[in-house]
Amino acid sequence: MRKYALLLWAIATVSAQVSFTGNTETRIGESSNGFYYNETLINTNLQHGVFTNWIQLEYSDPPELGRRINGVRKLRLEYENGPVTLKLGDLYEIWGRGLVLNSVDDQPIDRDTGIRGLSMLYATESFAGQFITGRADISQSTIYALDYNTRTHNYHLPYSLYGLTMNKLVGDHDIGVSFLQSREQHPVNTFPVDTMDVKNQLSSISYSVTQSGFDFYTEYIMNQSFTFSENEWGRHKDGRGLYSNLNFYFNLFSLNLEYINYHFGDFDPFSRWNVVDNYGYYQPYQNPPVAMYIHENVLMNRISHQTDFNNEVGFKVELMGSLVDNIEFLAIYAQSNRTHAWVMNEDYTWRQQERLSYFPSFDPAAMPYKDFYGELTFNLLQNNLYLKLGYADSKDIVDLLQNTLTDTSETLTYSITSAKTLPLNLSYTLGNGWSIDAKLELQWLQKGYWWYEEQNNQVMADSLMSIFLDDEGNRVDNEKNSFFSLSIGKSPKWSVTFTTDQTSIKEAFGDKESIINPLEGLLGVNQGKNWVNVEFGYHLTSSMRLSLMYGSLKGGLLCTNGVCRIIEPFDDGFKLGLTTVF
Repeated sequence: MRKYALLLWAIATVSAQVSFTGNTETRIGESSNGFYYNETLINTNLQHGVFTNWIQLEYSDPPELGRRINGVRKLRLEYENGPVTLKLGDLYEIWGRGLVLNSVDDQPIDRDTGIRGLSMLYATESFAGQFITGRADISQSTIYALDYNTRTHNYHLPYSLYGLTMNKLVGDHDIGVSFLQSREQHPVNTFPVDTMDVKNQLSSISYSVTQSGFDFYTEYIMNQSFTFSENEWGRHKDGRGLYSNLNFYFNLFSLNLEYINYHFGDFDPFSRWNVVDNYGYYQPYQNPPVAMYIHENVLMNRISHQTDFNNEVGFKVELMGSLVDNIEFLAIYAQSNRTHAWVMNEDYTWRQQERLSYFPSFDPAAMPYKDFYGELTFNLLQNNLYLKLGYADSKDIVDLLQNTLTDTSETLTYSITSAKTLPLNLSYTLGNGWSIDAKLELQWLQKGYWWYEEQNNQVMADSLMSIFLDDEGNRVDNEKNSFFSLSIGKSPKWSVTFTTDQTSIKEAFGDKESIINPLEGLLGVNQGKNWVNVEFGYHLTSSMRLSLMYGSLKGGLLCTNGVCRIIEPFDDGFKLGLTTVF
């Protein structure tokens, strides 16, 4: 009896020293157009003294995006004692601003660049050093490999890597150096039958300083890649990149300046997105910063610029502050393009034109992008009323199709996307936990092919051929889009949100037409031009939330940090979500 008592006391003592937390998320969706998913994600964190254990379990059959998983998805064991931290398992690390390493798990677009391996960190107030080694299995979607579809990645490539980063703080100055090497067996044909042993070496140096009125950060990276043939390594390609960030802080406003110049490889306009046949350049585990504003608005996100990390130069200027006590403003201008313009030879092959400056231009042959965004935010009625008004104007030359030059003529053709967008956000607190939130976005969108022709210094053509057609098949200049949501809730228990997504042009996703939604029929809207849904959210307990949505969601482009993916529409279906924190 005494033995059992001692055993129970020991178990109770150990348990008292163990901290167990976690969360679960269950998501189920089924629509009439065949889009079905059923996935559950469980995160557990167990901490005992200097040890922490993280395990992520997943059941997805099928998931909303990605491959089916039934079991352990991620796991990591950590040891932290004083300046020493050891990690074994799935690692997500960022060095500096991500020019060398920025491993992410971005589930909305199914982008996972994590590393399964070992990390050793030694950090004090003035010094930090980290060694990392492991394997990264990275999947991507590409039309240059077999079995492309919008839901599951069709191109998989493993990387074996190791690296070291160190930072030294001297007063207000921080100096850092990083080195990372990876090896891969890269397919050398569009539809892989052979592989090439490739070695990539990334080295960077960074500097930052922080003062009372400003802070500055800059990082320069060099890339060297090698291929193995005839029993020796040979130099394949050299590349480089630069990122700088400067912030000024004044009494009522702040100014942010960002600059990028990424030049890891030069690819002609037809092959720059071919990740299968291009190797030894930008690596998917880098994920460096972008010189553009990441819009929160739904309509602007759908036309986000996709950054060419191999070859892009750009800048962003951001000014924000207060006009008066209850009015704030934000103004942003961003511009970028490729480092070179491109021109076609007589045999229709591409060659680089003159080298551009270290700042972007508006030359269409360099595929420029520009974006202006401004907003005013009002806090009125004793901060019970929140109002935000915005305006966005963007223009993006997505692809260069033709640029032929002779002594007497020029023919230039490119695809272009431009838009003007007006977002409005309103939130009003009624009292007793009641609130109303409304969002309205209006957009005038142009998409098409611009044709410019000049002969003997005379302009013969300079116009846009729109891709948009009305119901009678006639071409129209632009597409008018609108997004509206209205939410009524009583904190902390429940909320109801009604959303409508409308376009002036009837759209189809591939060969799939929109399916009639009874909710849309009840409202009397055009099912081919409207996506309507209603969502109910309810907190069963303080740590458990249930959500139920019925209706339709528009598909299209979804982007995060300059990386984009096409999402299928969700027509006439239900979505169920259950989130628990423990």
